[in-house]
Amino acid sequence: MKEELIRIEHGVFRSDTGEYRFDISVSCGECIGVYVDEYLTSGTAYLDLFKGRLALTDGRAFCCGSKTGAAVIEHWIRQNTMLVDKSRFAGRELTMRDFVLALGRTTSYRQKNRSAARLKSLAATDMLRQLGLEHSWETRLADLSVLDYYRLSVFRAWFTGCRLLVLDRLTEALRRQDQDRLMQCVQLLLGHGMAVLLFDMDEMFMFRYAGRIDVIKERRTFFRLYPEEYGPRLFELLGWERASRPAWMERTAPAKGKTVLSVFELFLPPLPPLSFEICAGEIAFLHDENYSTGRRLHDCFLGNQGWQNGIFRLDGRIYDHSELNRIIGTEIGIQIEQPDRPGGVLFDNMTALDNLCTCLIPKADKWLIRKKLVSSILEEATRWFPREMLLRPLSAWSLPDRLRFSYYRWYLLNPKLLICFFPFAGQESAHHKMIIDMLVLCARRGMAVWIISSGIDAICEKTDNEEFLRRLRYIKE
Repeated sequence: MKEELIRIEHGVFRSDTGEYRFDISVSCGECIGVYVDEYLTSGTAYLDLFKGRLALTDGRAFCCGSKTGAAVIEHWIRQNTMLVDKSRFAGRELTMRDFVLALGRTTSYRQKNRSAARLKSLAATDMLRQLGLEHSWETRLADLSVLDYYRLSVFRAWFTGCRLLVLDRLTEALRRQDQDRLMQCVQLLLGHGMAVLLFDMDEMFMFRYAGRIDVIKERRTFFRLYPEEYGPRLFELLGWERASRPAWMERTAPAKGKTVLSVFELFLPPLPPLSFEICAGEIAFLHDENYSTGRRLHDCFLGNQGWQNGIFRLDGRIYDHSELNRIIGTEIGIQIEQPDRPGGVLFDNMTALDNLCTCLIPKADKWLIRKKLVSSILEEATRWFPREMLLRPLSAWSLPDRLRFSYYRWYLLNPKLLICFFPFAGQESAHHKMIIDMLVLCARRGMAVWIISSGIDAICEKTDNEEFLRRLRYIKE
């Protein structure tokens, strides 16, 4: 029987956002998946527990097999847990050596000297070789590939002697083949007795690597799935089984339309020049492995950092960066990662109908009577959402409904170009089908759809929307 590290039974945790009830059980050498119903509530709170930001207020706690109090187990978590996500820190000059030593757990001058010497030891050199890391210690963290950054994080966990490694949403940052390579590195840690939590929303990834999946639903540990139960049972537990496709969403063969967006040698430092075209009805995908391209494009369309050179042509007309503000929201739609967050496209304090009218009425001809237009919008929207929902503030809507509504808003507005920044990031896998269906509907209306994301291969493997796959085209960076 494996040595138990921590166990919390009927744990009650309180934060500013409410009360959470988590049952946690982790033993040496275990790889456990954690799947949440809503990342921004339950998911954030669960991660905060391992960041030392969430306190245990009730329940039974055990540490290394012995019953203990909340203070002891919280101290153990702070001292023995390392959380790894896609953030590489802000310091551009931070080196690999800094990352392992300066950001490790050593504090005194003597400890730092010992650790610096240990970096040159045979054990450390052998571990680096097994992980596939062949860079100089003076290599800047910013110059590493995403895979090598995660490999270095695995090495740091081993080097500092942490007992529990928490990996946050690897599948959003790594390609499928890189996920497998990293998990080979993680297997080395498991072999050394370290425990690993895979905090992710890609169920197929966890099915491959987790020996158990803790399902978090409605702010509590709802169920524990074991390998013999992997499969549709996960979605049954979460209540995410979807009804069959409505008749009006039947697939049609895509017809290639005219060129809507044409970009030629568009230079947005530090990115290489971009050149590509997107036609009406097409879904174009630009791969952004380390989120740098997405950030720069986001600053271009929603900030003040324009391009230095090149041509941006929309529907046959060339635009300067200074002219984008005039057409964003009408001719160009921008769908950000979390559309209902600050800076998104939705207004939570307004009703759904008001959200639609705010974007559609300014686009209408002046002779149209507002009352008649509002009535027409409401009539059209009731084909998608119940009337009573449309008259309620969006803050009262569930997350899946708000997400679907954000795409429906663009469907009604029908811009020539719809740019989607990381549409699948942070979204539960059960919502991917809905997002894909909405993207197809927007493309079917004649929009040119441009997706910027870190990966889409795993999503394509799972989707049964053949029209999406036919319309999808990859853009080379």
